[in-house]
Amino acid sequence: MTEIDAAKVSWQDQYKLMVGSVTPRPIALVTTLGRHGANAAPFSFFNAVGSDPAMLMFSVGDRSGSDKDTVRNIRETPEFVVHIVSDAIKEQMNICAVDYPLGVNEIEKAGFTTAPSRRVRPPRIVEAPVAMECRLMQIVDLGRKPYHVVFGEVVYFHYHEGIVNERFHVDAGRINPIGRLAGKGGYTRITDRFEMPRIPYEGGAAGE
Repeated sequence: MTEIDAAKVSWQDQYKLMVGSVTPRPIALVTTLGRHGANAAPFSFFNAVGSDPAMLMFSVGDRSGSDKDTVRNIRETPEFVVHIVSDAIKEQMNICAVDYPLGVNEIEKAGFTTAPSRRVRPPRIVEAPVAMECRLMQIVDLGRKPYHVVFGEVVYFHYHEGIVNERFHVDAGRINPIGRLAGKGGYTRITDRFEMPRIPYEGGAAGE
């Protein structure tokens, strides 16, 4: 076994261990709205939280000791739209990851098309196969860096045609999402999938 005491390595090395171990990670392409206009940025510290109500979270680290545009905008306008990144829009997502100066519209730089959201003020990206309009529930500041963990309630779902059936089952293959791996340019696709049914418990009373 390779054993590492987290207290004895730098935060940069801990970051490398985390992103190399917790993988693949889904990518949230988040649009927000602030006093300088609309913004879009991708985050791979992202996942679902629960379903009653529908909730999700993503985590944002500071940039040079100050809030990134996404967090700043959400503090000003406590709403946002989370988009799932498909293989078809990966290059445009990558443009949105550039550390542009404040006020630069990443959505325009990437060549995305936007449409008005139904329940929130930030726009949604038309090219994304899935868009989830969210209202801010809470921002939790954690760690020494720090990281801002944003929790949102999903209030409206958008899907491209053919992704969701009448029973609300989502076809992940039609989304064709990409995931984040370690390294500056590491990504993956879901081109190799398998099913493994959950094993029912057939023993005695619980705890026996």
